[in-house]
Amino acid sequence: MRNERETVPTSTSPSTRESLSEKDCLTCKVIGSTAFAATGLYALHASRASSPGSVIGKRIMGGLGICFLIGSVMRWHM
Repeated sequence: MRNERETVPTSTSPSTRESLSEKDCLTCKVIGSTAFAATGLYALHASRASSPGSVIGKRIMGGLGICFLIGSVMRWHM
């Protein structure tokens, strides 16, 4: 008789990570990617030269905007 612990994958095993990413439906990918992209575009819009605020704050918002857009692409492809 086999032990049940041997058949249940642990949360750190590679097979669990692969099975979790395969369970994402197309709707989940579209909504997640769109949310990241919209947040990134909003942050880039807030970092315009004509927007009120300090130069450092605008640079931070621009960096966050780029990060969210990269996150959007990664969300779509993963």
